[in-house]
Amino acid sequence: MRVKLISMFPQTLRNRLFLAFVLLIVLPHAFLNFYYFNRVEVVLRKQTADQSLEQIGAFNKSFEDLLNVAYKTVTLLEQDVSVADVLQRPERYDQLNRVYLMDAKFKSIINSLFISSPPVYFTLLDQKGSAYASFTPHESLSYTRLSQEPWYDEALSRPYGYVWKLDRNYVNRDISRSPNLLTISALLKDGKYARYAVARVSVDFYEWFRSATRFAQEQYLLVDRQGTIIADSKSANAGQTKLIHHSMQILKKGYFVEGTSLYIFNEIPRLDMFMVKRMPMDVIYAEVNRLKRSFFTASVVFTAAFVAMTRVISSTITKPLYNLQRKMAHAVEKNFLVQLPEDKYRGEVLQLTKTFNKMLGDIHELIGRLKTEERKKEAVRFQALLSQTNPHFLMNTLNTVKWLAIGKGQEEIAEICSCLGRLLEASVNSELDMIYLKDEMDLVQSFVYIQNFRYKQKFDLNVQIGEGLEYALVPKLSLQPLVENSIQHGFMEMEGRGTITIRVYAKDRMIYLEVEDNGAGLKNTPSDHAGRKRGGIGISNLKERLALLFKDFSGLELVKLEQGTLVRFYFPLLLSTPYTQEVKRDVDGIARGG
Repeated sequence: MRVKLISMFPQTLRNRLFLAFVLLIVLPHAFLNFYYFNRVEVVLRKQTADQSLEQIGAFNKSFEDLLNVAYKTVTLLEQDVSVADVLQRPERYDQLNRVYLMDAKFKSIINSLFISSPPVYFTLLDQKGSAYASFTPHESLSYTRLSQEPWYDEALSRPYGYVWKLDRNYVNRDISRSPNLLTISALLKDGKYARYAVARVSVDFYEWFRSATRFAQEQYLLVDRQGTIIADSKSANAGQTKLIHHSMQILKKGYFVEGTSLYIFNEIPRLDMFMVKRMPMDVIYAEVNRLKRSFFTASVVFTAAFVAMTRVISSTITKPLYNLQRKMAHAVEKNFLVQLPEDKYRGEVLQLTKTFNKMLGDIHELIGRLKTEERKKEAVRFQALLSQTNPHFLMNTLNTVKWLAIGKGQEEIAEICSCLGRLLEASVNSELDMIYLKDEMDLVQSFVYIQNFRYKQKFDLNVQIGEGLEYALVPKLSLQPLVENSIQHGFMEMEGRGTITIRVYAKDRMIYLEVEDNGAGLKNTPSDHAGRKRGGIGISNLKERLALLFKDFSGLELVKLEQGTLVRFYFPLLLSTPYTQEVKRDVDGIARGG
């Protein structure tokens, strides 16, 4: 199957280039054109929706201002002293004076709200059987009938809030022909919160809607939460159709496509309604469709010309490449010791030839360098094997001397051999860079034991290790060179007995190791030959090892004391508790439940 698929592909470079151009350029280009035109339509739809949402937001704000007029009307009625006096004490006035006074106050309130042709109407019922209105009603005012309508009970059951309701239009047809009004009802209360009247305030939102959308070319709708179209700017069939979409049930504002139209909606929170704008899709995409047809026509012509040019270009490339391939094969046969002629080519092929010639020179130079390094590695390996042979020979010899000393009863010589063997074994083992602190201290003790015999017990060793640091990891043979410096440079010119103190402590997640002696100390002038010459091979070697192991998280310093010298170095604290048989038994016991 795989062989059959491979045989279907072109075998020559020219045909492969042509196929690659078609698959990697022409087809992706056509796909991207189709994709980006769809993206343009999506972006255009979103931009149109965003612009429309701004327009709807302005309508909503105007609608909110209209509703606020209703709230202000209730406040002005409640705060007017004359209106309150007529409603609370109607017996002080005769009927004509009451009606005249209330009409004058109603006109004053309307004028204070700057409403030239007011789409807001209000009705007042006192507690004494009188009814007043700011408009000419469709039916004569009847206190009994009005007090039995739902809005009156709504005001009594909700004394501290307003709820907008859709109410039948009760205004005279000469004033308003709208089928419905938006109504709120409220209680009017005095300073002691005692009610003295019930007010009904209605908004002629149909009149406002017709006025707001009069010059708009698009269709605007007022839709309630159930999807019923309450008002339509282009049709008088409101309430006979429904417009409901899941986006309107979830989101407060947005847009959706249904059929051939784009619908943009924005919620009117106080009314639990939506202002909706409908736009036909063919109007939105008219210009895009014209551009799409023109572009795809040009793309077809361009693609045909591009395919023809591809055939020509592929032929001009493959022929010199074939010649270059033969020359390269000849260069490989001659072990890269030949150069391709550069005077026969031009353009990109010439640059390729020059690059290939440079590559041949670099390869030849690299092969020579690799051969030289290989010979050096073999020499180093030989020396490493030789250096391992000598220490092992010395260790075997020390063991022989040790057993001979034990046989002769020379315990001190045997112990010196053991100490020297431990030091030699530690230096030979190159696999470990870090060892336990307790093992490092054993090496120091072995070194000090040997040196005490050499210098006839001329110094003492004092060790102070912080609690729990025995298994801290430290660089191997890091303390021994410092102790050796103290012995050789600190005590040689000193009379009396010397003391070397080793301190190990932890601080701020770092471990500090100090080697202090009471020897000759550091001198300030180089002419002072009696002083010590610190900073030799041992200390510089340790400083370099710390830098390799811990980078910038380590340090080493020499401190001049009144009597002697202190060397301090530090690095991150690393604890490693060994896994012993005792620990294993404890773990097994816990696993068995005790």
